[in-house]
Amino acid sequence: MKFEGKLIENVAKIREIYRQNEVAELPDLEKKKVVLEDLKSFLKGLKVAGVDGSQISPLKDFGLPFGGVQAARLVVEHGSGKYDLKYKSGVAHETSLELERFRLEVEMLKEIMGEELYAFYDGSFSVFFTSEMSEKLRRAYLKELEELLKLSEEEETALIAYVDRSYSREIFQNAYDSYVLRNYLLMFEYIEPIRRGNLLITYFKVNPTFPAKVEMPAWLEDRVEEILKVIMAECLISSTSGYPYILERVHKYATISEKEKEEFVKAVGARVLSYKFVSKLTSKR
Repeated sequence: MKFEGKLIENVAKIREIYRQNEVAELPDLEKKKVVLEDLKSFLKGLKVAGVDGSQISPLKDFGLPFGGVQAARLVVEHGSGKYDLKYKSGVAHETSLELERFRLEVEMLKEIMGEELYAFYDGSFSVFFTSEMSEKLRRAYLKELEELLKLSEEEETALIAYVDRSYSREIFQNAYDSYVLRNYLLMFEYIEPIRRGNLLITYFKVNPTFPAKVEMPAWLEDRVEEILKVIMAECLISSTSGYPYILERVHKYATISEKEKEEFVKAVGARVLSYKFVSKLTSKR
């Protein structure tokens, strides 16, 4: 689509084109409401876990093609004061930094499969079913994901991927799902889950703005409302009332602080690494 003149001069034309192409009618989507009668009693004894990660970008200014990755896992039992916090970290070549971070996060999730809890992952799994990455990288991600989903089913541990602000287009081709559904869903309503591969995907409105994207293994299809009640309870006790408490907490732990980044850079930035070390980082796992 092209116009004569500057972009700013054509704003009115662009607005009109988008207005004409707005989604007039939603597809036949069934929506339901989640009701939580007693938050305090629901939370008592509820055991949840959250996993999140962060990374330090490659140290290119020092001629070093690698960075650092870190993941944190927090397990909380509501009402008892009991919690458990663990970390994992490592270094990776710039070409596989994101993948290594994901592997750390998956590893930490696998370690708690088999426990009676709800395991939250801060992010999306369904993105790995897209073609927006190279086939080699896509296969590597899918291998990790498929092993995790299989273990979740075998050990019967509920696994939940949560995306606060999603830009996915699982339902609509020309618009982000969360933007189209923001006025369709009322508070604490969700759409009937759709299946993508071995995942179930739904949108759940837990804050007044945009619905969150929730993903879970397909084997949990009979426990969807139960899972959403857990999410709703976690959101209601968080500081924002729209983001799960367990993910809010674990995100703070997982984040690599600026001071830690500076110390990491000082520790490795002045070193001259051997070719052998760099080649190890690029070798296949």
